[in-house]
Amino acid sequence: MKLYDKKGRLLLACTLFLGGISAVLSAFISILLQRIIDAAVNSDMAAFSSLFFTTLIYLGVLGAMGFLEAYCGKLIIRSITRSLRDHIFSGVMSRTPGCFSSRNTADYLSALVNDVKLVEENHLIPFLLCAQMGVLFLTTLGILLYLSPLVTAVLFLFLVLMFTVPALLGKKMQRRQDACSEKLADFTARAKDFLNGYEVIRAYSMRPYILKKFTRINQDTAEKKLHADTLLAVNESFSDVLSAVSILVIVFVSSYLLMKGQITAGTLLALIQLSGTFVTPVVMLMQNIPKITGIRPVLEHLEEFSLTYQEAAEEEDLPAPAGLKKGITCSNVTFGYTPEQPVLKDISFTVTPGMKCALLGESGGGKTTLIRLLTGYYTDFEGDICYDGVSVKDLSPDRLNRLAAVIHQNIFLFDTDICENICLGSTFSKDRLDHAVKASGIWQFLPSLDNGLHTRTGEDGRNLSGGQRQRIAVARALIRSTPVIILDEGTSAIDRETAHEIEAGLLAQKELTVITITHHMDESLLDCYDKVYCLKDGRLSIA
Repeated sequence: MKLYDKKGRLLLACTLFLGGISAVLSAFISILLQRIIDAAVNSDMAAFSSLFFTTLIYLGVLGAMGFLEAYCGKLIIRSITRSLRDHIFSGVMSRTPGCFSSRNTADYLSALVNDVKLVEENHLIPFLLCAQMGVLFLTTLGILLYLSPLVTAVLFLFLVLMFTVPALLGKKMQRRQDACSEKLADFTARAKDFLNGYEVIRAYSMRPYILKKFTRINQDTAEKKLHADTLLAVNESFSDVLSAVSILVIVFVSSYLLMKGQITAGTLLALIQLSGTFVTPVVMLMQNIPKITGIRPVLEHLEEFSLTYQEAAEEEDLPAPAGLKKGITCSNVTFGYTPEQPVLKDISFTVTPGMKCALLGESGGGKTTLIRLLTGYYTDFEGDICYDGVSVKDLSPDRLNRLAAVIHQNIFLFDTDICENICLGSTFSKDRLDHAVKASGIWQFLPSLDNGLHTRTGEDGRNLSGGQRQRIAVARALIRSTPVIILDEGTSAIDRETAHEIEAGLLAQKELTVITITHHMDESLLDCYDKVYCLKDGRLSIA
């Protein structure tokens, strides 16, 4: 998956450059130590004093470089994680309805939260660290060769051993990281399901049962995480042991060379200090390379979600449609979720502009499926559905949404105020907003609210009644001058009086095309409809 755009690559290059300078400066501390000790041993006060001030300047530069490198690292992590979430969310929201509903919404939440966190912890941070450690290792290697080729050769023997373990654990780490990501997604899905079912859990005294299920799922998730972390622990412990052994060996070898008079006391201290800066990068590389390679399945998983974003064109800023000119035609439409079991069979009807049409049918008769076809939810059907002569298969989702609005039985409201739930991010004139508020009947209950249109609706509209939520859904369509409104059992969840008032208000608007799909018709409004159809067993007939 492509993590870095042009700006990100520039920031990455800057971070790596600063990290490289910091690493080089860290390695050259050993040379300073060598000269300070040799000056002290030789009682060279002039050199000692000069080195003291040089060291102060050196440490100031080292601190500044370290800060800049760390700050740039934080910037790039922020940039990448933000970009990842943007791409994933945009990709998910660009999916077709059928593709979107094929996955649990918790999978998307897990990708946005858990998987992005995994990428940060097991790819971005380790990658930046490995780059810096690589420069530190090469710089230290050069200084070691300059000071003592023998000590360098001894360290190389341990280097070979240190890289053996990551090579052996790499594939296993990938599999365990992938399994951990899947388990985290499953945990998020189950937790979300339990929280959404709070009312049922409480009403049916399910708390002990749900607690047991949650405890088991939580335990399974923790075990998968531990399973992946165990390999990291093995890798880290092995590298720590080799690190300690290699430093001890260098101490003995360097001390032997000092006793033989082949190196100075300052060189001894420099070699001991360099053995740490030589081994530390190797240990860090050994511990982090498996993390970087192991995160690959997670990146592929995120690429799947963000792929739609890369392929989808930007939504057109289209003007609101002037109205329905020719009407809606449904010609010989046959559709089934599986080819051998059609839900709709040879459906044909016409709805002219301004027409009020009702489709009656029992549950399971195909009403909801027909709505999904009318609104472009599925396009793999036989026959054709056209708006003003243009097939829904050729209409963009944005254009189709501006032609037809569906008012469902269950209305979703965002946790914001009423006004924003009507406008939904678009800007409308005050006159247009006032018209939608009046035509939908919202004005009737505004005086009872503390902040009028700016009253918060609460999570999923829990601060409002069913009728109030329904009127907001009507206002959403009216403010956009949507020429076609489809009522999908749109008033069945509220009291009869309110339902009658909302439906009658829509039917009274002459230029508005209304398609009501219901299993129970309000007899008092029957004469307001131009045509009434009956949908039974997937077939349509005039009632």
